[in-house]
Amino acid sequence: MKSTSGSHPAAGALQERIWLLAIAGLAAVLLSASWMVAPGFCGPGDQLKLPTARPTPRASKAPPQEDDILLLMAAGGTEEEDVQKALKEVHGTVVGTIGEGPLTILKVKCEKGKIAQTEKKLGKDKNFCAVQRNFMFQVEQTAPVNDPYFPQEWHLSALNAVRAWQVSLGGRNILGVLDTGCNQNIADLKGKTYAGYDATTRRNGQKDLYGHGTMVATTAAAITNNGKNTAAPARLSYIYPVKVSYSSSGYISESAILEAIYKCGRLGIKIINMSFNANPPYSLANPTYHPALHTYLRWYHDSVGGLAFNSAGNSGTYDSSPAVPYLIVVSAISTNYSLAYFSTYGTPTWFTGPGVGVYCSTKSGGVASVSGTSFSSPLCASVAALVWGARPGLRNTDVENILRSTCYTVPGYAWTPYYGYGMPNAEAAVRAATGN
Repeated sequence: MKSTSGSHPAAGALQERIWLLAIAGLAAVLLSASWMVAPGFCGPGDQLKLPTARPTPRASKAPPQEDDILLLMAAGGTEEEDVQKALKEVHGTVVGTIGEGPLTILKVKCEKGKIAQTEKKLGKDKNFCAVQRNFMFQVEQTAPVNDPYFPQEWHLSALNAVRAWQVSLGGRNILGVLDTGCNQNIADLKGKTYAGYDATTRRNGQKDLYGHGTMVATTAAAITNNGKNTAAPARLSYIYPVKVSYSSSGYISESAILEAIYKCGRLGIKIINMSFNANPPYSLANPTYHPALHTYLRWYHDSVGGLAFNSAGNSGTYDSSPAVPYLIVVSAISTNYSLAYFSTYGTPTWFTGPGVGVYCSTKSGGVASVSGTSFSSPLCASVAALVWGARPGLRNTDVENILRSTCYTVPGYAWTPYYGYGMPNAEAAVRAATGN
């Protein structure tokens, strides 16, 4: 893979299977103990508070979708001629493919204006195990406010990250950020970010035209203790950015998400973050609307051994989609340790994390305070990266179990639809992983 920037962390290409990173380490100097908890901010979040509102499911409009396009996966044992025959009957044309072998997805152009009837007919055809629309999603966030300093990063104290660093700084593993791209040349990312991949064009290299992906990346793994901008839990982890956004508007297509998951899986990247979603019932956790996506997520979890983190969304509504073992959905809390007013919550929720007033770097290199589940998700992913980096031999299921068993919870509740299993406690999780 050819780097498009001089900030690539290692000479040459990123190999198709990443096992070890022989890259010069970052300084392993702990932040001053006086930074442990900033004045006026809470300590570690050991008291999550149940919100007063009760879950009230409600439907939303379907998200935008690519006109007259369906995504199809052939059932196991289906012959090519049967697929072609079925497509010929509905006048469908294959205009692209994603993946290979049993993970092959056909991008099919339907007759203009006949996508609904084509989807219905092919959905009943035993030759196909997945038939779905190519939905479009948009990254969400509130307006940022510039105010850069580590003492304002209450989320690091809430997650107990600073104390976790006294046990282990983690390791040089890789976090795949599926988003709008990433500017690898800013101070908080330079030297620890790969050139990445553009899943919309299927080419190496990418550029963040929107800015969201850079903020997500620095939320999770900004360079820490460098005297610039912000700190982040997974301070030694590297970023592999995958651009899944087609334009500067921030819209993301499902076909690009599928291509991105496949790319990261083939590279052996073990943690990915997806800070985008649709309003229930069209959320990514719902296999009814996203059967191909769930096939890929199951493959990424079970065959690759990876962990996929996903922001719950900012609709403020209840999601009744089923909980699945291969998609870690994250809600958001505010500074009072209660569910953020905008956060989606419900049955697919695994964890919660700080999602209000989160400080991170922008694509121009400045610092912003941002809010949304777009940032609580990478924070939880970064704790997973910190744990996995502290003990690289763990399996993905080991990391899941460690996070679940060491969470801050609502007293008396093992799980709630608001916070799932609770909020990760980085120190307790790292200690459980290392035995220290």
